[in-house]
Amino acid sequence: MSKVGAIGAVTVVVSLATAAAAFSVLQRDHPAVAWAALLSVIWLPGLVMAVGTLVAAAVVKRRQPADSATTLEWGGAFFREWLAYLVVFVWRQPFRWRAHPDPVVTVPTPTVVLVHGYVCNRGFWHPWMRALKQRGWTWRAISLEPVLGDIDEMVDRLDPVLQQAFSAGAPVAIVAHSMGGLVTRAWLARQPRWPDGLSACVTIGSPHRGTWVARLAGSVAGRQMREDSPWIAALSSSEPADRFGRFLCWRSLTDHVVYPPDNASLPGATNRVVRCAGHVDLAFQPAVMTESLDWVASAFSSSEARTRS
Repeated sequence: MSKVGAIGAVTVVVSLATAAAAFSVLQRDHPAVAWAALLSVIWLPGLVMAVGTLVAAAVVKRRQPADSATTLEWGGAFFREWLAYLVVFVWRQPFRWRAHPDPVVTVPTPTVVLVHGYVCNRGFWHPWMRALKQRGWTWRAISLEPVLGDIDEMVDRLDPVLQQAFSAGAPVAIVAHSMGGLVTRAWLARQPRWPDGLSACVTIGSPHRGTWVARLAGSVAGRQMREDSPWIAALSSSEPADRFGRFLCWRSLTDHVVYPPDNASLPGATNRVVRCAGHVDLAFQPAVMTESLDWVASAFSSSEARTRS
């Protein structure tokens, strides 16, 4: 069961029912208001996102003026992000999170463990699951809980999933979005050394050095993702200097959730940048998916060569 899925489904159904009721009451005397109410499920998230995008653009321009996006790029990212939000949060996660169960395999098969971000579930990863299937790989997709709780407790949920993947005897990679990158790093920090079976880690829009907007968060996980978070400072101090050589980290210059953009990069990692993509949309950019999977394929090949030798 996914709490995010259940809460999301109830929220969507109640919102649609309320909007439909308001439309029914208002359509005769106030048709314009009635249509605005009916379509509120679409335009209200967009309004909130627009405010967040304006704030992000202002902060990034002040903090990273030499490497900031144009107004046109921010605008394009906003509209694609709005669509991505509706697809993920109104459809996939509430109603389709069980549509692609983890495959049952009988022979050792390269495995990608998919780790979602804040207030998400395994339904986030549907396009990645289809891409992994095309490559002949398997996957393990977790729904992290407690939803708004301590990131360290989420690590407890991730550990058995990874141990199960390692036990199959084939190379394993982790692909993480947003907060999932911090969960991955926190899991690695608990290991005495880099696990033999782990070939690579990919993080997409992860607040490795926190994010400006988390200063507005009240949840435990949200506070842990602040730029001045003692939790992030403690995590960073526990990691060896050469920890991130097998990391591929993606950031976007128009991410309205994790910013400034450089906060999504790691020292010693292979860091990649996309100029025009919102926080959710970044994970589904064709270039991000293709290059990430090619990176993982190369890591899998290297792991298998080391095993044979």
